[in-house]
Amino acid sequence: MTVTAPANGAQCKPNEADMPQTEVLASNQPTSAATTPELSARPAPAPRLHALDALRIVAAMAVLAFHFTGVDAATKANWGVNPKELFPWLFPVTSYGSYGVQLFFLISGFVICLSAWDRTPGQFARARFLRLFPAYWFSAVAAFVVWRVLPDGSRTGPSISESLTNLTMLQVPLSAQHLVGAYWTLWAELTFYLIFLLVIWKGLDYHRVSVFCWLWLLSSVLIQQDNNQVPLLGIFAQPLNTALFVGGIAMYLIYRFGPDLKLWGLLAASWLVMQSDLVQHADTLRQDKGMDRQPYIALTLVTVFYLLVLAVALHKLDRIRWTGFATLGALVYPLYLLHEELGWALIRNLYGPLGAWPTLLVTTAAILMAAWLLHRLVERPSQRWLRARLEREAREASGRAERTTV
Repeated sequence: MTVTAPANGAQCKPNEADMPQTEVLASNQPTSAATTPELSARPAPAPRLHALDALRIVAAMAVLAFHFTGVDAATKANWGVNPKELFPWLFPVTSYGSYGVQLFFLISGFVICLSAWDRTPGQFARARFLRLFPAYWFSAVAAFVVWRVLPDGSRTGPSISESLTNLTMLQVPLSAQHLVGAYWTLWAELTFYLIFLLVIWKGLDYHRVSVFCWLWLLSSVLIQQDNNQVPLLGIFAQPLNTALFVGGIAMYLIYRFGPDLKLWGLLAASWLVMQSDLVQHADTLRQDKGMDRQPYIALTLVTVFYLLVLAVALHKLDRIRWTGFATLGALVYPLYLLHEELGWALIRNLYGPLGAWPTLLVTTAAILMAAWLLHRLVERPSQRWLRARLEREAREASGRAERTTV
């Protein structure tokens, strides 16, 4: 998509914000670090970021593998035996698959900043709503059915009231049980969108975004000394998640404007805060939950994620242009929504008659098919219908406002 920038530097890209996260195009080529970024940046034709599609696919499959074969406690309840025994060579690898979530958050910081640039708060909110909620609502209904039809005898499912609360995506602040455990990451994403709206409200530019990142990162650290006296601040400024989102934003700024010392400093600060909280969290998992994962292996893995997204920001992965990544990337969000409770229900019912490896393969194939069906039959049609409806109502509201003024 070719875009011409107005004289004031603002860009007009009406369709990009409505595109799925896996379908975001590169916004600008970087400018010289010696030039004032916010004045010199101009949109230019750029290749699709297929490398980010590929990384999101890796993250989704890592989380799926973790839930199916890499969790001692939860997977034992579903397989009936510890996955260490069923998949002795696979478990040491997939037990680190949960860190695919950290890769998701890095990519999200990059992509959300890209898609929000030169958008009004209303445009941004509409695009995020269309992206998140249609598929999410379907997955919540599907999970509710799974809990009732194929119950997990080792756990008590959400009540009807809690299930209804899940439709809001606000179950964390409303203290309701998740229908799907993986939904906790959606709340983290939602808090990121809400706080980023404050910056969008004033308009995004190099200085506003970088100052926001510094303030948000520092707040996430300082709030830890508050002894949770202001719990709302803790919700919006969790150190690990904040550091990852900030890291992704910093790398988008590098992609858009080119690297400079201030952005390298921001990225380094993001990594330092991340590593502190990540290692502490991994130690806690080992001591309190008995998860046999080495903290510094986890840190190495997430550091590699930083380097891969940085390679995208520095245009080192521009050669990755296989269009299949875009097609597969469109399935990432439906796959993430469906795989956990539905996958475990299939494992519980198939393992007895089929055995371990056939069950794993059949379950994975079934989840991939379900994700494709959700994307083609629910997500895309509902997004088109809702987008058309919202646009029509906006036009009608504008017409009423004009008639009232006259």
